[in-house]
Amino acid sequence: MGKYSGILLASDYDGTLAASDGTIPERVRQAIREFIAEGGYFTVSTGRTLLGFHAYEPELINAPAILANGGMIYDYSTRTVTAMFGLDETCIPDLRKVRDRFPDLAIEMYAPDDTCCIHLNERSRRHFALHRIIPREIDDPAEASFPCAKVMFGGSADDILAAQAFLSENCPTLGFVPTDGTLLEVLRPGTGKGTTLLRLAELLGIAPENVYAVGDGDNDIDMLNAASAAFVPANGHPAAKACASCIVCSNDDGAAAEVIEILAKNR
Repeated sequence: MGKYSGILLASDYDGTLAASDGTIPERVRQAIREFIAEGGYFTVSTGRTLLGFHAYEPELINAPAILANGGMIYDYSTRTVTAMFGLDETCIPDLRKVRDRFPDLAIEMYAPDDTCCIHLNERSRRHFALHRIIPREIDDPAEASFPCAKVMFGGSADDILAAQAFLSENCPTLGFVPTDGTLLEVLRPGTGKGTTLLRLAELLGIAPENVYAVGDGDNDIDMLNAASAAFVPANGHPAAKACASCIVCSNDDGAAAEVIEILAKNR
């Protein structure tokens, strides 16, 4: 029994675990290795999808990963989907409403092994390029593969704002993570990083009071609220900081390492 036995720590990836240059600092790597060696479970909880997350390392992630903002749990050690909480075919009529109402808005659809896009625009081209994904272009959501771990809308900030109001009023099968940006995360209603984190903890036999999380974005708020203690790096979004039990150093300075150091002091 190590000093971190029975603890699950989940970290967002971009802006939290990874530094601004996209690499994981050596300070963080060493802290995670020690955390795992002492019995802890460490995982990533990211908005990235299975085809878009390329940073798995067995020495750093020893529990199934939460992908697509909670849309799925994937076990990289066995290369299997542990659990799926995504959107199914019942959302097709609502996606058609969005397609017809917002012709300039890209609709990105992420199944575990297939990525499709309706109205592919420049914003989404950049997004796919960042994640090294080449989408299959389609005209109708029924042409996509289901279940989708998540859907994303990409476009102007004005269209994204209008789309959120439209979803709230007209699309009951589509939940979303509120944003003021140019990409909108669309999930099955009631699904998020937090609900899936607690499901993962249950699968691992971890008590809720031993579940911790660190994240920097507005899409991490559900996870931060679900954790028994929530840590947010200094570079975090103000809305995320408002949910924090503790503000730690920035991602460039090793935020996840500082979280582990804090946990060590309390063991």
